[in-house]
Amino acid sequence: SPERARGQRNSKQQKFLFVMYVRQISVNSRYLVTMDTGDTVRRLSTQVGQPMREGSVRKDRGPSSIAKRVSCLSEGLLGLTNDALYGEEEEYEKFEDYDEDADFESFHEPEDMRCLALIAHNNMKGAMKQFVNAHKNLLSKFRLTGTNTTMTMLKTVFGEDNPDVFYGPTCSSGPLGGDAQVCAQLCLEDIGGIFFFMDPLSAHPHEADIQSLVRLANVHNVMLVTNPTTAHSMVTLLQLALENGRKDLIPSFFLTLESPSVKAYQENQKKALDAHTG
Repeated sequence: SPERARGQRNSKQQKFLFVMYVRQISVNSRYLVTMDTGDTVRRLSTQVGQPMREGSVRKDRGPSSIAKRVSCLSEGLLGLTNDALYGEEEEYEKFEDYDEDADFESFHEPEDMRCLALIAHNNMKGAMKQFVNAHKNLLSKFRLTGTNTTMTMLKTVFGEDNPDVFYGPTCSSGPLGGDAQVCAQLCLEDIGGIFFFMDPLSAHPHEADIQSLVRLANVHNVMLVTNPTTAHSMVTLLQLALENGRKDLIPSFFLTLESPSVKAYQENQKKALDAHTG
């Protein structure tokens, strides 16, 4: 019957979404999920082709419980603690040998992708340095570009002559035209993503350039991250994409995109042109 067919389709869709959710968690070693039983976890782990990690099943907890932990980056960069997020009564898994920035093999080489630009305003440079230190292995999988001070910091962290790190162009300092240079790279289709730690509480002499960079990133539909919380979340997506060759998760590093509003803009421009040319 049509109702039964719809129910089967919905069931398959729900099962697919659930399996994809488990795959994302199992690939991302930052969090552990607990299902109803150990057999369920083992079956799903086999189904998505990812090994089940030891300690991922909490037999002493309810079926909906999650083994939660706050990473070093969350605690240092965002000022978070387990107690603040989950309450003082929550019990946490402890992993003595857990490496938050463990190295991994990327499906894509840095030279096969567009640049990842890193920019930070003066009052945000400390946060950017902490972010870079926490994710050196991940960031080294990209060609890195950015404004002068941030690039200098990157070369201090990675080493200027490090053969394992690919540097793109080093732009000028922001007030001296660095943001405009990043805009030019973006328009020339060599920027795939921008991590821009913006200071919302200070005046900037190059405010027009900042707004231009944000606007053009949106025009060209490029990944744009403007604060540490978003950056903290985005690293999971970047690693998932690189480890599994998922271009669809980070398409702006491979393809030229545009905002959906561009088509409407072009149609309006054509009408204006037609009105003046008869």
